[in-house]
Amino acid sequence: MNDDIVVGVDGSAGSRVALDWALAEARRYGCPVRAVVGIGSGTPEPIWPHSADELAEQAGRLLHRTVVEAGGTVPVVEEVVDQPGAQALLTVGHDARMIVVGARGRGLLHRLRVGSVSTSVAVHASVPVVIARGGDDQPGHGFDRQPRPVVVGVDGSPNSLAALVWSAAEADRRGVELIAVHAWLAALPMPFAATPVDITQALGDQAATVLDDAIAAVRDDLPAAVEPQRRTIPCSASQALLAAGREGDLVVVGARGHGGFAELLLGSVSHQCMIHSAVPVAIIRSH
Repeated sequence: MNDDIVVGVDGSAGSRVALDWALAEARRYGCPVRAVVGIGSGTPEPIWPHSADELAEQAGRLLHRTVVEAGGTVPVVEEVVDQPGAQALLTVGHDARMIVVGARGRGLLHRLRVGSVSTSVAVHASVPVVIARGGDDQPGHGFDRQPRPVVVGVDGSPNSLAALVWSAAEADRRGVELIAVHAWLAALPMPFAATPVDITQALGDQAATVLDDAIAAVRDDLPAAVEPQRRTIPCSASQALLAAGREGDLVVVGARGHGGFAELLLGSVSHQCMIHSAVPVAIIRSH
């Protein structure tokens, strides 16, 4: 694995927020940042009014200006890649520490892109992906306040266990609390005579057991200084994480989950958090 953090830059406010976030994270890790702009169209036909060299020069100036405006002391490598935005990030960041993208881009260099670059990267990357947000997506917004907890969704799946380990290390590095959330919202088989109170109690107990078992399963991989705060919440997984995320600075989810409470949400929780979270979201896959 490379030591650097890869971040996508396209001149939009969202990508400047992503660069700010990547620089702050790199300071915590003590590692460099690789700022990437993709200029490929993804089609065999030329679509730009300029030659490839002119486009690369224009993109390079945009990239350099954005990096200079961000400031800071973290080493930054600037890279213009002749591939569409998402593909460029996946290529450069295939073995990076993580890939950071903005929640939105303006498409200055991706006018014909299909779908979202951030979604494409989150779906296909094998390394952690962070969708950065800074409140109203203005550069630097929210990065100078008192640090708040890291929030992680846990359902016992391999990806959520990987998210738990990653988020614990992140909380330890930031010196903040880790909030581990398990949501439960399902009608599990119960005795016919069971009352609604009995059913609710049984579901709550089962949720607590799932969360305890998940933490126990990765206990040896968690920093000694981090003891996750456990929360079992009777609602959908995405609702639970979005609510808890309002208390934190980062929401961490596995790329996919499983379990009786989430069978119909398979693959949707991380996407819902990416769309609706007010704070950055990290998407983690197990290896």
